[in-house]
Amino acid sequence: MRQNVNFGDLGQWQAMLDRHAELFSEMDAGARVGFVSRFDSGMLPGKHVAGARMAQGGEILAWERQGEGMCARLQPFTGINDAPVDLLFVVEDEALAAMRTALGGDALGLIKRQIRQGGIMFYVMKDKYQLQDAGYEDFLDSLGLAFLGACR
Repeated sequence: MRQNVNFGDLGQWQAMLDRHAELFSEMDAGARVGFVSRFDSGMLPGKHVAGARMAQGGEILAWERQGEGMCARLQPFTGINDAPVDLLFVVEDEALAAMRTALGGDALGLIKRQIRQGGIMFYVMKDKYQLQDAGYEDFLDSLGLAFLGACR
């Protein structure tokens, strides 16, 4: 049986979020981004989301817009369909280890590279208009993810 993934020190995640506060400044209160390990997500390589095994527990690292900024917190993860986030990043173990190492530097740049390299899968849990209304455009653009497409 595999051990649950360790997201590391929440204080380091919080410090990283605080350094990039401007990136999240347009987001509405309650906007939430989550990170979960691929193992804990229940996603099997090459399988459709509907074919995912039931998650065996684990944690989700949630970034939630509260007051003047984003707050990092851990909470139980019970499955993709119940994930209380607007955007979900499913992270391979190696990518998560690299993210923890990069928290004092360019963690967001690393996340962007890991998405492109396949170390992080990206799931959108809300529709485009809900994300736009909640202020996600700058954050998604910073990760190199097309938000509104070429035609605005």
